[in-house]
Amino acid sequence: MSEILECRNLTKIFSYGRKNSLAAVDSVSLKLYRGETYGLVGESGSGKSTLGNMICALEKPSSGEILFDEKDISLLKGKAMLDFRKKMQVIFQDPYATLNPKHKIGSIIAEGLKIHKIGGNSAERNRLVNEMRTLIGLSPETLEKYPSELSGGQRQRVAIASAMILKPEFIVCDECVSSLDVLIQAQILNLLKGMQNSLKLTYFFISHNLNVVAYMANRIGVMYKGKIVEEKPTDELLKNPEHPYTKKLLKAAGL
Repeated sequence: MSEILECRNLTKIFSYGRKNSLAAVDSVSLKLYRGETYGLVGESGSGKSTLGNMICALEKPSSGEILFDEKDISLLKGKAMLDFRKKMQVIFQDPYATLNPKHKIGSIIAEGLKIHKIGGNSAERNRLVNEMRTLIGLSPETLEKYPSELSGGQRQRVAIASAMILKPEFIVCDECVSSLDVLIQAQILNLLKGMQNSLKLTYFFISHNLNVVAYMANRIGVMYKGKIVEEKPTDELLKNPEHPYTKKLLKAAGL
């Protein structure tokens, strides 16, 4: 597999007060390959989401580099940054917080098409929205509803549709099923797996739940206090963990 993303000695330091600081991400280096799911697991506060936000260019690194398609994303501006945004999408933990409560679902899903000028007219955009609606398993009448009228699982499907409709290459999934009950979690995870195969996607899958990560990921990185302390193919990590923190996570997950 060819490389799609590389982080080199990536660090993010947050300062608070006059003399205090915290390295949320501390000299992290990793590579992701096209078509794989890289799972990042660790407890709350370990730096997982901060790393994901930097990869999406939502946070600026304090130091280090992020290369996407061999281009340093910190140097991207104007149209180059817009093109990057199209290729790199994110699905957050709380879909309700990411969906505009004043807009109908059809308009929410179509928003990315308008921003990136995809589809020559409203009829073409409506066709693309309906294709995506079918793919994520929502009924036609859902497009005329507002986010408050949907269940948590339906809202997460809308958030997925909003990301997928741009046909990205890479998606950061940041705790994207942690707010859902177990049955709906399984449905969303299977939906993501199916879409990965059909759309040839690469996932950076962040979760504190090792069982979920083990189900989704080809490789797993274990993050602890801002550092990736262990990284292995999923089967190998489950059978032969080396770091004490990894062993603790496996025991807690019953694996």
